[in-house]
Amino acid sequence: MTAQNPDRISGQRRPLKAALLRKSRGILTWSDDLQDGFSQIGVETLATSFRPLSLVERLNDRRRNGKLFDNPATLRRIVSELGYFAPDLVVTLNYPGLPGPFHAALRSALPGNTPIVGWLCDRIDSFPQDHEPCFDGVYYFDSSCLPALAAAYGSTGALLSFLPLAASPSRYADLRIPAETRTPRLLFAGNCTPDRQVIFRKCRALGMPLDLYGPHAGNFPMIWRNRKFRTSDLARLYQRYAVNLNPLQSGNTTSGLNMRTFEIPCAGGLATYPLVEDLPRCFSPGKEIIAYQTLGELADYFNRAIRDPDFANSIALAGHARVMGEHTFRHRAERFLADWQNHHSHP
Repeated sequence: MTAQNPDRISGQRRPLKAALLRKSRGILTWSDDLQDGFSQIGVETLATSFRPLSLVERLNDRRRNGKLFDNPATLRRIVSELGYFAPDLVVTLNYPGLPGPFHAALRSALPGNTPIVGWLCDRIDSFPQDHEPCFDGVYYFDSSCLPALAAAYGSTGALLSFLPLAASPSRYADLRIPAETRTPRLLFAGNCTPDRQVIFRKCRALGMPLDLYGPHAGNFPMIWRNRKFRTSDLARLYQRYAVNLNPLQSGNTTSGLNMRTFEIPCAGGLATYPLVEDLPRCFSPGKEIIAYQTLGELADYFNRAIRDPDFANSIALAGHARVMGEHTFRHRAERFLADWQNHHSHP
């Protein structure tokens, strides 16, 4: 897909530009991966942070008790960056709106009717009280977000659309390890939070041998497992184990899919996920991913995968093909481009 736009000054065609606004990189790589997805389709990108960066911004932040959108120095920097970059699209990551004055300042820096849209990767129950529904569109990864978004945006004409998360094939490369050579155990790799620990105990009680990797995993004496792992290490873990556990994270996801749901099959691993409302919108349950309603069902699937490597291989291969065909960050960048390349004015 070619991303071009008539130049506003010379009339010459130039690559489209997208600006990504984020709170911080954090533990997720989705900001960098979306930026890479845009680059793959020829869109020039700028990524900037709402967090204070310079010494002046940090001093302002301290004076104002760390209020994220109440820092004049940070706002001046973002406005300056956007004004110089002149994007054709602004994607705000993980916010359904912005405080009115902050949004107005961003608008003043943008050329023409440049759309500003949001993409959520955490669910919301209600619209933030100190923010305004000011975006041209909001993409939600979890359909349980829609009622709050619809109530806030009402008749504004903003686009409210389901857009699942994705995976980066460059981070989670598939080495095509056959199922019969994998460790015949269940794996969870990630932050072993207290609510997840409850699930881990139940899995083990049902006879599923489970290995944990990540913060708070509690491994002793193998304490090297109790740490945050790089994405390349996670990919190798997903490939080495017969089945990968991926429970819901309480408070963050209800009906949608977390990033691990896409990253495991991207790496060629056999993924599992609770049978939530949005799962069939992204994968074919039982064919591209192991979907379960109870941990007892998961135990049955686990035992079958251990006994029948062909069954395990078929799901892992089909899941990988689905991700590569529909669920990479390049696909998400193409979706943004398709929705907004010909945008003129907000209704």
